[in-house]
Amino acid sequence: MSAYMPQAKSIEWDTPSSLRNELVEEFGQFDLDAATREDNPMNAVSILTIEDNALVHKWFGNVVFLNPPYGRIISKWITKAIEEFENGNSKKIVMLLPSRTCTKWFHTIYQRHDVEIRFIKGRLRYNDSAPAPFPSMLVILG
Repeated sequence: MSAYMPQAKSIEWDTPSSLRNELVEEFGQFDLDAATREDNPMNAVSILTIEDNALVHKWFGNVVFLNPPYGRIISKWITKAIEEFENGNSKKIVMLLPSRTCTKWFHTIYQRHDVEIRFIKGRLRYNDSAPAPFPSMLVILG
């Protein structure tokens, strides 16, 4: 007997406005929001949307925000964030990620000495709707 797990309709999850406000208060205006939609950007000087494909562009700025697509492609976004940080293109990258501690990409992050992980209590309400079907975390690289 297998359990039924509802599938998300999209791998893109908006950053809740309350969390956006808290992050801007803590980090100030972001230089780049690396993976957003035109209608849900972080308070950032520049944005890259899914159409821009930030995986192929150089990131820039003192502080970059990343709320990547949450599907199987998420590991590519984690790898890209680490590369951009290590190349000196950004001094700090703040990532909103699903809290999936059993994944390879989580352990890649967790083993780094230059990262802070903040588990978010409860479930975020994306699009100000019902709670997300997964826990979330903030990962601060740098």
